[in-house]
Amino acid sequence: MTSELSNSIDRAELFKALADETRLKIVHALFDGEKCVSDLMSELDLAQSHVSHHLKILKVSGIIESKRDGHKINYFLSPGVRKTIDEDNESLDLGCCEVNFK
Repeated sequence: MTSELSNSIDRAELFKALADETRLKIVHALFDGEKCVSDLMSELDLAQSHVSHHLKILKVSGIIESKRDGHKINYFLSPGVRKTIDEDNESLDLGCCEVNFK
């Protein structure tokens, strides 16, 4: 597989991960900082299984990362994709383009 084709497939997977309203809400919520599943459940009024499913997709795509904190796992935006322009304008830098959250 050529590098260009491989990059296209990677970008397609990235866009598929962001092509869901719930996942976009999760990403937007994580601009405020690290959150565990229960935080996201409360903030977005979603079931644990629903939140966990979407977190897995975002993590596999490389948009978010996680770290263990005692018995909880905290999720946060991958440093390489988070870009804060100013307090009211945050975006994800996907390499090929940016997704702005206003």
